[in-house]
Amino acid sequence: MSGLPIKMCRRITPASRKSANWLWLALLILVAVSPLSCGNSAKAIQVTEVYTVEKGDTLWSIADRYIAKNTYGKRDIREFYHGIIERNYETVFKNRAPYYFIYPGDNLEINYWIKVEE
Repeated sequence: MSGLPIKMCRRITPASRKSANWLWLALLILVAVSPLSCGNSAKAIQVTEVYTVEKGDTLWSIADRYIAKNTYGKRDIREFYHGIIERNYETVFKNRAPYYFIYPGDNLEINYWIKVEE
């Protein structure tokens, strides 16, 4: 039988076990405290508006208009754009798949977050 030689494992001593325990304790404290130190103290409310598409509107122009209303946290325009598509899947793909089309008179539900101070 051929194979690679097995190296000897390092022997666990009380000193190495003690240092490992300290490492786990430090990690546990870090994980427990991190949610307290990060995050926003303000709360947010999700707002849903219905927008009626007008002539000349595109999904990008609508996303650009509504992302400005989002006051809780920074959002990327691409995320916002795809959020509108997901929320309005039936309208955007209605008999028009695979392209994202909207027409004047279509109603789109748009979600965004606003910050509420405590």
